[in-house]
Amino acid sequence: MRHFLVFVFLSLFITNAAASPLPGVSTDGLDKEDINGLTTLLSEGACPCDPKLSLKACIEQKVCPPATALANYGAEKYREGLGPDQVAEAVIRKYISDYVRYQFNLENTARKGADKPKIVIVEFADFECPHCALVSPMLGDLVKAHKNDVAVYFKNFPLPHHQFARSAAQAAIAAGRQNRFWEMHDLLFSHQGSLNDARFIEFATKLALDVERFKKDMADPAVAAQVERELKEGLEAKITGTPAIYINGAPYLDEKTPEKLKAAVVELLKKAK
Repeated sequence: MRHFLVFVFLSLFITNAAASPLPGVSTDGLDKEDINGLTTLLSEGACPCDPKLSLKACIEQKVCPPATALANYGAEKYREGLGPDQVAEAVIRKYISDYVRYQFNLENTARKGADKPKIVIVEFADFECPHCALVSPMLGDLVKAHKNDVAVYFKNFPLPHHQFARSAAQAAIAAGRQNRFWEMHDLLFSHQGSLNDARFIEFATKLALDVERFKKDMADPAVAAQVERELKEGLEAKITGTPAIYINGAPYLDEKTPEKLKAAVVELLKKAK
């Protein structure tokens, strides 16, 4: 997770590190090493008001109060006794949570939940990923608990080392053409240890699909192109592994447990009201 955070954060950064005063930032209680560490971090971070500038530059020019707020947040973490790496991770998390948003093309994307949701969850997953299989029912439970407020969209992100992940993605989309995406989705995850081309046909038969149509749809170049588009979207969003979850466009960076996911959704619903 730390590597993912650093990768996403630094992909938005420019570098120009050198210690200098930080107007508007309280460094009370920080020693010289702490101040240098904070200054270096701010020199590498993109300003939320102008990504062409660093956080440090925006603070020095006094043109972006959010940049100064992030710096003060980092200073407070140093005062709490955190080390440089911990402070960096805390500031990165806050930066991403507050300022990084992605817009995904949800047209033709499998969806379940509210028609006019307050909370839109976009999941990128791989049908052979064990962690994805664990998270899937958690997201389903969120939809059930907040059926008028939450919608979940599923996007395919087949990993190259999973032999049948891409064809499983095509099987799910093909089943979706007969309005059975989520049923196929569940079968694929529940049998992810034994996926192969024959199993896809078996699942289609079990779901009472038109099997010949299913086969043609699986082989349709448009289906393969949809998988490729979704994979590209994930790569553009800096995804390095699955499952990757975005809530109202923001990367979800906390633990993927029922309790944490529920808390995140409840908090956003409170803000929405």
